[in-house]
Amino acid sequence: MWSRRSFLNTLGTGLALASAGAQRAAAQPARRRMIVDSQVHIWKASTPERPWRAGATPQMPEPFGFERLRTMMDEAGVDRVMLVPPSWEGERNDYAAEAVAKYPTRFGERRPEPKTTPWSKSATTPTS
Repeated sequence: MWSRRSFLNTLGTGLALASAGAQRAAAQPARRRMIVDSQVHIWKASTPERPWRAGATPQMPEPFGFERLRTMMDEAGVDRVMLVPPSWEGERNDYAAEAVAKYPTRFGERRPEPKTTPWSKSATTPTS
């Protein structure tokens, strides 16, 4: 049978171990959440070698490159972005692919859908 002294010694030891474990856990640094932007456009200037679609107007008047974007990501604390080719560049995604190849831990890319998929604008809308 337990004596009062053995019970209190056991209880005291248990409390000391539990509080030491809690202090150790509280001292660990909190992990920072990863911030990912799910849709960012980058583009080069319209040139004869790289023409935009007729009548296309970008969101900003000057080209917006991935090096500038990477600097802005660092300033804002954004870890990764998903690059989506802008509509004014047509079907091409080579510039986004270049960014992903150079900085694979910072950029991912969404490739344009082929225009033959059932959900594309040029395909026939299914009827139910």
